[in-house]
Amino acid sequence: MPAKLVRQPPVRIDTLMTKEQFRKLVRHMLNDNPVSHFLQVWRDEEKEDPAQFAMAGPRKNADTHASWAWDTITGKAQVKTGLGLYPKNRENKSTWGAMDFDAHSGNDELAKGHATRAFTLLLEYRDRSVILSASGRGYHVFILANEPRPVAEWTSVLKDVAASLQLEVKDGQCELFPGENTLKNPVGKAIRVPGTYNPTTDSVEMIMADSIDPLLDSLTAEPPKPPLLSLTSNSVSPKQLVRDKEVNNSSDEQGTSKREKREGKPLKRERKLESTKIRAFLSPTTDGLINDTIEKFPITAKGTRHGILLKLAGNLFHKFGWQLAELIVREHYHRNRNNVTTPLSEHLRKFGEIWESLLKSNLAQLSQAERAIYDKLNTPPQQEAFLLIRDFAHLANGKDFQVGQYSLADRLGLTQQGVACVIERLIDLRIIRKVADARINSRPALYRWIANH
Repeated sequence: MPAKLVRQPPVRIDTLMTKEQFRKLVRHMLNDNPVSHFLQVWRDEEKEDPAQFAMAGPRKNADTHASWAWDTITGKAQVKTGLGLYPKNRENKSTWGAMDFDAHSGNDELAKGHATRAFTLLLEYRDRSVILSASGRGYHVFILANEPRPVAEWTSVLKDVAASLQLEVKDGQCELFPGENTLKNPVGKAIRVPGTYNPTTDSVEMIMADSIDPLLDSLTAEPPKPPLLSLTSNSVSPKQLVRDKEVNNSSDEQGTSKREKREGKPLKRERKLESTKIRAFLSPTTDGLINDTIEKFPITAKGTRHGILLKLAGNLFHKFGWQLAELIVREHYHRNRNNVTTPLSEHLRKFGEIWESLLKSNLAQLSQAERAIYDKLNTPPQQEAFLLIRDFAHLANGKDFQVGQYSLADRLGLTQQGVACVIERLIDLRIIRKVADARINSRPALYRWIANH
C-alpha cells in the first residue's frame, strides 16, 4: 500500500479506540435499526462447520454483543463472539458502505491488490472514514459517514470503485454492501463489523484505519444542535494548514482580487457567511467565495427564481464540484425564500437537470484528445477536477496557472490527502504538468495544461 496513504501497518482495533468508542461505532453502524437487528457471530467446535452466523432474536441487544465482541478482541471473553450489521434501515439509508473482495480461489495477492486500490480510491472522499480489514478469506473495505446517506448513493459510489478496478460485482469476487438489490430487500445482507472476531479463521481481524479519528471524535463528543448543512472536516492538523498559502483560482475570484487591489481594499476577507450552515473549510478563501457567489444572484421578486437559478448554476459549474454546489444552492434558496414559492425539493430537482445539461455541454466542447483522457478518469472527483482545472487553464490563456490544494479540496468536497491523489492522477495521465513547487506563505504550485499536446 502506498506509504503516503497508509503510514501504519495493520493493527488490532483496540489500539485505535477505546471500548466505549467501539460501542458507539457499532451503534452508529446499526443505522437506527432496532437493537436486535444484527447478525450474531460465534464459533461452535461441535459443529461440522464451526463458524456460526445467525440473525439475532428479538430479545438480543447489539450493544451487549458489542461489549462481548470487544472482550473477544482483547482476549478477555470466555466465549469468542462477534457481530455483523446491515447496511440499511427502514428509510433506506445507511451510515456506511462496504466492499468484500473474496480470495476463495486462493489468489490472496489479487484480492489484496483490489482491496488496497479500493481503499486508496475511497480515501479521496472528504468527510468519510475508510477502514481496510483482512477477512480471513479475502478483504473488507468500509467507508463510513457521520450521517445516514441514501442506500442508492452508497451503491453508486461502490459500483464506481468496482468499475475502476475492472471488477464484475458478483459473489465470490466482489460483493457490495449495500448492493443493487438492497433497496428491494427488507433487510439486506449483513457483514461483520470491522476488526472483530472471525469464526472461520478463529482469529481477530487486523485493520488499517488512518482516517477514523474524526468520526470517533464526532461520536464521542456531546452532540451539538445539528446545522442544516455542514461540510465540517477535522482531518487536517493546524501544522498542515500553514504549509500552503491559498490563492483563489476562479475567474470571478481573480477579477475581484485585482479590483480590490485597485480600490485599496484589504485582500483578506473578514466577513463570514451570514449563515453557519456551510463552514469549516480548509482554505480561508472558500467562505468569501461562496458568500460572494450567493450575493451575486439575489432573487428580488417572485417569478424570477428559475432565471436566477440558471445563472447561479452556470456560475457554480465553473467553480465547484456537484457536492458543494448543491449545498450552495440550498443556502441560496433559504436566504431568498421570501421571494420563492417553489418547494425546495422541486428547486433542487431542477438544479440537477441544469447541472446535467451543463455537464453534457461542457463535455461536448472538449477536444478529441481531452475527451479521450477524460474517459480514463475513474471517479467523480477526478472528473470534476479535470473540468475545474481546465477552466483555470483557459483563464490563464495558455500561461502557467496556480492550483491551491486546500482550495481545490474544498471545491470538490475532498480531504487534502484526497485532492493530492487526484492531482497526481491528472499528472500521470498527462493532463497537467507541474512547473513550479508551492512557495510557503506565498503561492500554491504552478501547473500547465498539456492534454492537447
